[in-house]
Amino acid sequence: MKLRPPTIADQENIYRLGSSVAVMKHINGGIPQSRAEAQLDLQKRLKTAAMPLGYWIAETIDTSEFIGWMCLKQLDESPNIELGYRFLEEFWGKGLATEGSFTILNYAFHRLKIGEVVAVAREENRASTRVMEKIGMTKKGYDTFYGVECVVYILKRTDYLKIDKKSN
Repeated sequence: MKLRPPTIADQENIYRLGSSVAVMKHINGGIPQSRAEAQLDLQKRLKTAAMPLGYWIAETIDTSEFIGWMCLKQLDESPNIELGYRFLEEFWGKGLATEGSFTILNYAFHRLKIGEVVAVAREENRASTRVMEKIGMTKKGYDTFYGVECVVYILKRTDYLKIDKKSN
């Protein structure tokens, strides 16, 4: 998988991702985004991509096929920095979220020197929480973000650097 900055040309793919009931089940209970909502979503993410943190389009290496997106941004109504991802259903279960998350954590902890990163998900989204566990995050508790009850995972820079050293 490769990550690249988003462009306005990603509009149709963002709509395809947001209009998937299977994908949105884990975001808002399964309500698909309209084209207008997807357009606003992309505009917001284009602004996020221009910040020191970031938003990236995930693609296959060989064909540049759209997989989804990943981000590192301020968590909704919180001072925390959030790792986020959303992939098309046909790319679930292939290890891509884990792979991309390590890339973003390397950027967050080595380049930006962020002290800690959090990730949130609906607790029933076991695939997503499993990714959080695979990348070394620990369960911190529960809170409400984006209008839904979420489980919160956290990874401190010092803990990540210990994990990262072991893998080198």
